[in-house]
Amino acid sequence: MSVRLRIFTHSLTAILVLNAVGMAVGFLLFWLIANPYAGERLDENAGAIAARFFPLGGIVVLILTAIGALWVISIMVRHVTGPLRRLKWAAKEIRDGNLGYELAVYGQDEFSELSAGFEQMRIRLKDSTRAQEKAETERRAMMASVTHDLQTPIASMIGYAEGILDGVADTPEKVREYAAVIRQKARSLQALAEDLSLLSRLEHAQLPLDRREEDFGAFVAELASEFSHNEPDARIEMLLAPRLPVSIDREKMARVLTNLFQNSVKYKKPDKPPEVSLTLARQDGEALLTVSDNGLGVAQGDMPHLFDQFYRADASRGLQSGSGLGLSIARQLVHLHGGKIWIRGNPGGGLSVNIALPLHLYSNSS
Repeated sequence: MSVRLRIFTHSLTAILVLNAVGMAVGFLLFWLIANPYAGERLDENAGAIAARFFPLGGIVVLILTAIGALWVISIMVRHVTGPLRRLKWAAKEIRDGNLGYELAVYGQDEFSELSAGFEQMRIRLKDSTRAQEKAETERRAMMASVTHDLQTPIASMIGYAEGILDGVADTPEKVREYAAVIRQKARSLQALAEDLSLLSRLEHAQLPLDRREEDFGAFVAELASEFSHNEPDARIEMLLAPRLPVSIDREKMARVLTNLFQNSVKYKKPDKPPEVSLTLARQDGEALLTVSDNGLGVAQGDMPHLFDQFYRADASRGLQSGSGLGLSIARQLVHLHGGKIWIRGNPGGGLSVNIALPLHLYSNSS
């Protein structure tokens, strides 16, 4: 029921009750005034009765009118100022930064709709504030990580450059050795800068895709062959379903898979050669690729954070080089293709990374 209708209904009820009370009081007052003249002719005493009745009746009417006005005002106060007072208090709490204050919603009228809208606004503001705080925390962590990742190679480059200039590298062989280290550190800085640039473009949706239809199995086998050539010690097992067409950007998807292959070598167990298992199958209208390794793995508590920017898990993995951006970039690239990516631990050690891409439904080979 709307506020207007509720006030009207209650006011009408008050008027009817007051009318009934007024009539009852009027009859009672008339009886009390006319009773002394019982047995006499009323027409002879009408003037006296009227002279006493009307002043008292007027006083009664004024009293009943005042009571009715106060009644109607109390109804309006209860149905209007009450909800406004609660809204005012909720607004004060939010203004003071208490975004956890919940505004109770009563009834189904205009004020309840206003209160519900206010509560939705509070929840959105709270979520937005949390998102901003999280983004600020991530920004600070990113700046700290970038600073650390820049300082280490730069300090090393300065040290080796000074060694060359100060004559510490006193033979051509040492000069070449020092120069090679400087070049390697410079390339790591270049890779970090490229990763940061790519991540920024991904986050701002400024990275277009040059999509083409590919047989995903053939594409994965091609990259696995290149990886095997570059890492002859790695053992690769493949079980790839044929004729699974997907629409991908070859360069971007190759970056995703290459990062996974490189991680299997980077985080291998010291006493075992890296082993990579590639499984590709059709599942629920998607091409599901699983990349498993026998590496160090991560603790269960670190699993939800593996896609976070600059995140490095435990100390055994943290000793390895890398910007900590590879998996974060991989996730955003997979999402950009309309796919999903997730990680689970293997019972015998290592990790399994799963990538699901939608099949290209309009392909002639599908």
